[in-house]
Amino acid sequence: MLGLIVPQCPVMGSENDQCSTESFILNPKAQILFENLRNETVYWLQPWYQLSGCLTRRLDETDEKNEEKYRSDPICKEEDEKIKKNWRKLIKKYGLPDKLISFARWKNKERSKNPNSNEERVRRFVASYLARGLERTVQQVFKYIISHLIEPSKRHYTAEEEKIMEVCFTHQPHNAVIYLSAILGREPRGIYKRLHYLFKGCKETKRLKWTIPLATKLVKSIMMHTGLPLEELKYQTFDKSVWLKVQEDMNQNYIALSKFWYTYLHVQIFANYDVKLNKLKKKVYRVLRESHYQVWTDIRWKDVLKHFPDGFTHLFLYKICSTTFVKHPNYLKIPIEKIIEIGLKKAKMIRFNNRRLKTLKLGDDGNLERVSYHLTKKKE
Repeated sequence: MLGLIVPQCPVMGSENDQCSTESFILNPKAQILFENLRNETVYWLQPWYQLSGCLTRRLDETDEKNEEKYRSDPICKEEDEKIKKNWRKLIKKYGLPDKLISFARWKNKERSKNPNSNEERVRRFVASYLARGLERTVQQVFKYIISHLIEPSKRHYTAEEEKIMEVCFTHQPHNAVIYLSAILGREPRGIYKRLHYLFKGCKETKRLKWTIPLATKLVKSIMMHTGLPLEELKYQTFDKSVWLKVQEDMNQNYIALSKFWYTYLHVQIFANYDVKLNKLKKKVYRVLRESHYQVWTDIRWKDVLKHFPDGFTHLFLYKICSTTFVKHPNYLKIPIEKIIEIGLKKAKMIRFNNRRLKTLKLGDDGNLERVSYHLTKKKE
């Protein structure tokens, strides 16, 4: 909602993870993975969607004649356990060190990135082995391993981190980004972007504190660049080219603008009824309790959305519930039933009872204005 400050992500990875990553990158003995698997080839029967030779490019084609279909939704807990089971089989069969996180962080520097090179064939073999028995592409499994084991930090850079960046670039200018990615637990792309801000003299865009006038400006910009009236903006997915034009009008990053629109403003405008947030959360918990989900990351929010009235978005439902648990340790991996119990317990707290969604409408003057549907209902 307007004025809400989004909580930050957790701090960088543990010291053990950083040490294991650094030793894997720097120590020649880490080549045991390559040496043990350099002559291995896929010996099991693979479905057609696991035959691609690229680990980073998503499989766009579909095989309508083939009855074998692969899943495109996020990987669930059951599949995660299958991947880890495949990894345990792999290290036992080939005598490898139990360092899955090192495989995820493996940087094939100073060697050929050609898909047919020995190093890349080994990487592809390991990823294919981990994808065995899953209705997933090898690229999906490889991406999941990278994104869930590296756990890059997305918070603002601190003064200490910037000092570490200066030291690395002073003493190891050629490999600084690789080392910084391991030490700070951040993606290389983000490090390059921060360096651009630091050394190119670019001004960093400050996060907006959303107000009704700013929200009005955003809505008018979207309407102008799409050519659609407000009523037709409901559930519309806008092309990136539209958001880039809106970015110029608002002087804010288009990703942040689209996130605010789909997560908050869309619901505030199109949910034309009185919404008690506490009551809404309880309904979400009831839906989750009746589902087959095991942990938080299993939840398919677009499916959850089907149980709610017109105007809501799946991002909004996710946000109002996730803020309840984001500070709870290890909330992503504990059983969903415990998560529901925590949520219901907090929902019973008195200070949350009367909170309502701050709904908006477009006034006669063309500007957004507050509207309280519970007061309107009482007058009627």
